[in-house]
Order: sequence, then C-alpha cells, then structure tokens
Amino acid sequence: MIPIEAILFDFGGVLLQHMDGIDHRAIEARFGLEERTLMRCLYRDSRYIDFQVGKCTFDEWIGSVRQALVNAVGEQTGRELMKAWEQAERPLNPQMIALVGRLRGAGYRTGIISNTIPGLEERLQQQAPHLVPLFDIRIGSGDLGIAKPDPQIYLHAARSLAVPPEHCVFTDDVAKYAEAARDVGMHGFHFQGYEGFVQDLRSVGVPA
Repeated sequence: MIPIEAILFDFGGVLLQHMDGIDHRAIEARFGLEERTLMRCLYRDSRYIDFQVGKCTFDEWIGSVRQALVNAVGEQTGRELMKAWEQAERPLNPQMIALVGRLRGAGYRTGIISNTIPGLEERLQQQAPHLVPLFDIRIGSGDLGIAKPDPQIYLHAARSLAVPPEHCVFTDDVAKYAEAARDVGMHGFHFQGYEGFVQDLRSVGVPA
C-alpha cells in the first residue's frame, strides 16, 4: 500500500457543518419556501461560477444574487431572505476539526481545497484564526482562478505540499469533486459524515 503523506479537505460541508456554513433548510422553512430555493439563487442563478474563479467582483455577485432572489420570491421576501443569509451563523464541524488536529499531531500534512470566493486566507485569518495553523496550505478557487473539478487545482495542492498525488487523500461533500481527485491519482472520498470518513482513512492505512 502506498503510504499516505497528506490529507486534503474541502471546506464547506466538510470542515463547516453546511456547504457554505449556513443551514439553508432552516432559513427556507422560516420563510415557507421550497427546499433549495436559497441555494439556487446564491450559486446557480447568480454569477457565482464567475466569482469563484475571479471573473467578477463581490458586489457584482451579490447584485446578481439579489436579482435572483427577487425573481424567485419577490422583492420584499427577497430582501428579507438575503438579510437572513448574511446574518446566519456558520458553525464548524467540531469532530472534523479535532480530526485534523490529530492527523497533524501524527505527522501528516494537511490542506484545504475549496471552491470559494476570493480572499479565503484573509477570511480565515479574521474569522477563524485558530484554524490557520492546522493547515499547511489553504487553497481557494477565487484566489487561484481554477475551480474543482479542474484537475489543475488538485495538482497545484500536491505541488504546494511537495507530495505526489498518489500519496494524498482528498475528501469533499460533492461526489464529482472527490472523483476528480481520483482522476489525478489521489485517494478521493465522497464525504458523508465524520464516521464514514474515519473508515475511509483507515482503508488507506491512516489511523484515525
């Protein structure tokens, strides 16, 4: 078995409890909306695809989100829904954060590969500075200009760690992103919860 040297993590939905850290279902239920309404307006019907690779500004993305919300639920509800999203808490997954700490203590390299808006490093430094020392690399698509599932983002992470892809594990709550990691030679696991990921690690010889 090829020895594992590095464990790489998606951020939202893996290290955060929800995809962008926010419980969308709870917000949608509060407004009596169909499930995934907020998700669609934020990430499908807006300019998010452009923003996560640096092709538009934050203000342009947020403007497109506001318009998508108005189109979906009307102006008044759209404004209230946007405010609820902006003010919502973004809780971390404590089991996964503790796991990262144990892996680092055992000598493994660790890193983040996240499809996210520009400024990942600055946000972590400001909002969760205790996380920064847990990771050797913190790669955001908006800063790199490349997003998952582009193979280059995974290869960039491996190069940054000076670890061959075959010696890396990557986990993501989006199955196709884990599959893309496998395509470049990594051990890619679809994240479906802490216990399942612990078993994934053990399957490749990583005690967890």
